[in-house]
Amino acid sequence: MAMWRSGHRTIYELNAWQKADAFATLLHDVCSEIQVGRDKEWLLYLLDQAGRLMREALEEGWNRTYLAECLLSIAEALTFVSLVDYYLVFLRHEGYLTVERANEVEGKLSDLQNELAALAGRLREELRDVPEGSCSAFPWSLN
Repeated sequence: MAMWRSGHRTIYELNAWQKADAFATLLHDVCSEIQVGRDKEWLLYLLDQAGRLMREALEEGWNRTYLAECLLSIAEALTFVSLVDYYLVFLRHEGYLTVERANEVEGKLSDLQNELAALAGRLREELRDVPEGSCSAFPWSLN
């Protein structure tokens, strides 16, 4: 199995993590802004948690030994992206999010999803090139 070496750089330099971090912060702000009844507070909690867990999945993947584990962490982050999308659609349709705010958040979510998918693609290419050895020190794009 291909070994993964993150090199001397930190995850905080990665475009994907920076976008995930900024998006998680945006989600937290959105959750603070939205006024829902007590019966829907759980939804805001889940939305906020999905943003936080998406970011944490990327951090954990960075520290893994094997590239396959890193790829799994990106897949996990993308799963949280899907959940966030679902929650946002519900909140927009229920009238809790304005169209403008929903468009802003959904645009940033789409950018993040694209960045994560591109990252996974680069890592899969790295895995194809070196299936049994050590992968390059830093195949992820930086700012």
